[in-house]
Amino acid sequence: MIKNYLLIFCLLLHLFCFAQEAPNDSLKKHRASNAFIELYEDDVKVRLGFSNSFNSFHVKDDPTNLDFTLSPNQQLKSTLTVIYKFIEIDFGYTPEFIRFNKDDAIRGKSKFFNLGTRLYFGHWMQDLQFSKTKGFYVNKADIGIDENILFPDFRVQRIGGSTSYIFNENFSYRAINLQSEWQQKSAGSFLPSISYYFTQIKNDGTSKDNGFDFAVGPAYYYNWVLSQKFLISGGAYAGMGYNSTKTIYQDETPDEVVDGISFQTQFRFTVGYNTRHFYTGATASLNSFYYDSTPRTHVQDRQQFFELYLGYRFKGPEKIKNILENPPILNKKKK
Repeated sequence: MIKNYLLIFCLLLHLFCFAQEAPNDSLKKHRASNAFIELYEDDVKVRLGFSNSFNSFHVKDDPTNLDFTLSPNQQLKSTLTVIYKFIEIDFGYTPEFIRFNKDDAIRGKSKFFNLGTRLYFGHWMQDLQFSKTKGFYVNKADIGIDENILFPDFRVQRIGGSTSYIFNENFSYRAINLQSEWQQKSAGSFLPSISYYFTQIKNDGTSKDNGFDFAVGPAYYYNWVLSQKFLISGGAYAGMGYNSTKTIYQDETPDEVVDGISFQTQFRFTVGYNTRHFYTGATASLNSFYYDSTPRTHVQDRQQFFELYLGYRFKGPEKIKNILENPPILNKKKK
């Protein structure tokens, strides 16, 4: 099932990218630098990021008084990204000398895969994500034993995203995302959002959990410009929605379904430094879902992200710019 969702993700990504960059996009024609936002749309952006992104599950079971966190063995990842217009190329590699968690024998070995994008259509912002994590453990201190409990086959796959509306056109979310813009004067915006995620969890092959989360709620972000080159940004989101989790067994055991009201919170903090060509900064975010897997078992599903980045911008090749803005295939159709 997850392969079908991934195929849909790729198709949507293709359609969204085409729609976002179409030459007759009237919303894009009216975008220009102003007193609040400096645009760098014609620049090539080269960006090196060092990030740590992972899923964890905090479980509290009332009948047994168990309170523990199921986490992967964290890894620092490095990514070199080249961005020009709607084209983005990522090169991911983590050299041995920057790996900080050489403790696979104690916490187990974890594998990570992430794919995502954020697209803009006028005031609308669309976020799409796919992630896969295998290999989790429970810290011995959580349950009072001598050694960590390892779950090498515990696998979590997630696909989903969110749709948001940015009310204030003088607020730049791009300035704190991939730095394709810069906030020149302080500004904030109300961002109501709808989020939706499908999550599949497997462990030993005897069963799997398919979960669907939907939430809607308000958010607010503010970019505080300290000087011409420095800014601090913060924001928060709180939503309420619905969670449905279906446990499917591989034997003759009947499927089980648990559903009910869920809650979602999200916090993001960014510090940034920017010049015409060079930029750097750090971003941290925490996205949490709260729901009950049984009437007396409470789960907090957390997505945590931290990144240090630095980058450089330079003017894009004029020939490639003309091809992207006036695709030959579209010109042929007009004739």
